[in-house]
Amino acid sequence: MTRTVHLDHPMSGSIMRNVKRALRFAASVALLVCVSSDSGSCASAQQPSSASIVGRWRSLETTRGGIGQVCEFHSDGTVDFGLGAVVEMPWRIENNQLILPPETDGGAERKANLKWLGDNKLSLVSEAAVIELARVGDRADAGNPIIGEWIESREMAGHNFEAYYLFYLSGRLLFVMPIKTQHGSYTISGSALHLKVPGLRPEFRFELTDNLLTLSAPEGGDADRYARY
Repeated sequence: MTRTVHLDHPMSGSIMRNVKRALRFAASVALLVCVSSDSGSCASAQQPSSASIVGRWRSLETTRGGIGQVCEFHSDGTVDFGLGAVVEMPWRIENNQLILPPETDGGAERKANLKWLGDNKLSLVSEAAVIELARVGDRADAGNPIIGEWIESREMAGHNFEAYYLFYLSGRLLFVMPIKTQHGSYTISGSALHLKVPGLRPEFRFELTDNLLTLSAPEGGDADRYARY
């Protein structure tokens, strides 16, 4: 289901304003930054392989407005890279309301009534908007139906997007919305990641430790960190 989202959307706020601005420069972005969800701590390093890198990643480092990189490595050797909104925040439910942090320092908490439309559909209802979510995959927690991944289809600034809401039992919410995606391919040779994606460096060194992916230039220097989601 597609709907129009206003930029004063209660669940996004300033993030959505940054996303709209980001649309104007997304095509020129040449950064590789992908990352992890609210997973556990890292353990032993894994031998790099095409199988181990397969999956979705989001950048751990983002702009102050919540803009980062999201990417997905597919098992057939193709890859999708995108600029997008990547935001983590605490959440809780009280009196059948989803409560999120204030949009600004000193502001009021944001609240939305929960309206369940079966086990796999949920509406978040506030004065400003109604967000319609559909569950991705199976229900993750029998005692708390909101736990798990949800998807929302939306239209903004003349573009169609898919936004992902990942509610964790730890009380953290990860919001991810890719806004500009480029398609390409990749291969792996030892610890080298070779990319054929317009505008991106063709080669990176990478290390994979559990759900943490670290990328750096072959000649060294600063490294970028990504996590699965």
